[in-house]
Amino acid sequence: MKKILLLSFLSAVLMLNAQINLNIGSTSVGTAPISSFFSYSYVQQIYPKQELNTNAAGNITGLTFYLDSSATIADSSNWTVYLGHTSKTGFVSGTDWIPVSQLTQVFAGTVSNNNGKVIISFATPFTYNNADNLVVAAKENSQSIDINNFDEVFHVYPHTPYSTLYYKGDGGIIDPATPPGGIRADYKSAISILGLTPAATPACPFIVYPTNNAQSIPLSPAIKWFPVSGADSYKVSIGTTPGGTDVINQQVVTATNFSPSTPLNPGTNYYLRVTSVSAGVGSSGCADIVFKTVPPVPANDACSGALIASAFPYTYTQLDAVSTTNNAGNISVCADAMNDGTWFKMVGDGSQYTIKVTMPAGSAFDPQIGVYSGSCTSLVCVDTVDNGGAAAAETVTITTTAGTEYYMNVGSYEETTDVAEDVFTLTITKL
Repeated sequence: MKKILLLSFLSAVLMLNAQINLNIGSTSVGTAPISSFFSYSYVQQIYPKQELNTNAAGNITGLTFYLDSSATIADSSNWTVYLGHTSKTGFVSGTDWIPVSQLTQVFAGTVSNNNGKVIISFATPFTYNNADNLVVAAKENSQSIDINNFDEVFHVYPHTPYSTLYYKGDGGIIDPATPPGGIRADYKSAISILGLTPAATPACPFIVYPTNNAQSIPLSPAIKWFPVSGADSYKVSIGTTPGGTDVINQQVVTATNFSPSTPLNPGTNYYLRVTSVSAGVGSSGCADIVFKTVPPVPANDACSGALIASAFPYTYTQLDAVSTTNNAGNISVCADAMNDGTWFKMVGDGSQYTIKVTMPAGSAFDPQIGVYSGSCTSLVCVDTVDNGGAAAAETVTITTTAGTEYYMNVGSYEETTDVAEDVFTLTITKL
């Protein structure tokens, strides 16, 4: 008899623990899993395998969504719910719906607010494979809307970019086979996924910044990650080799951000790993994020270090312009002032020269060219050009005087503020 009671007790405990809770303490609101403020809605959400952190594949027997206990959803209570698997981590556009043919309907019926919870039980469990990410989709079919203190009432939490896609409107029930264009959101429902057992260790955090393989990261980066449900602290490691800890060795952090106390080295690849800790137990198997810091300050950062153009056509691609320092400040020698960028120099021979700056496609750099004569300590304005915007080429033509030195500055167009330069190619052609 005692054995039977003990087994029954253990079974009850296991059933109680067989659920994944994701940010169920959140109180922010959004349009997920449905809209309570519009007559009809259709919402798809992606929960990554890393975030679910279940110990094995298993049967999902239901879902719980959260809202204020006083919120009314009487006119937003006719739901159809679908689950599915996906390799997507986010939605790339407002029409990037996961086809309903790839989803399984797990519920259709009326829901209610049960003391701050909407609990949905499935007649037939959904088998989660623990290999793909989980799709949670819900369609709300009631014609009326609910009026609450907030436009929307369901609790959400911020997470990976575009992990939710929703449509809401008053025109009619949405057909999930042909949903209209929707809106992407960087949040998801606070949720309990019933039937899955959490892994013995907490989930690995999603690192927001820097992203994997990011380039030109500042030497004192503001590292940031999303909080992990149930985590009470995190450990940060940084090394110069995969899995290395030679820079930062499991620094304990209670917030979800960190910046090294000593600046990193320029032009260096670093490997970052963040693990979460819950009640003394750390997450395992967390992957490194690799990033590269900004290059060293370029040799031609200052006028005194200007690169000499002596053979024409002269072409130089400045890959390290992001590390320019603006030196003593913006240059106001010409009427149209500009940032102190990188410098080039040539000696005139009486001919005309065309000076052109181009950027890679998609660049956000908006350059200006300044041309000066005289000396670095006593510049005289010859010409300046800033006709285009970001990524637009700039061209200026000058007539030189034999024996006169000309200095060319390629910097950001801002007249009074220091803005980082970026990759560009300078071409000087003799006409």
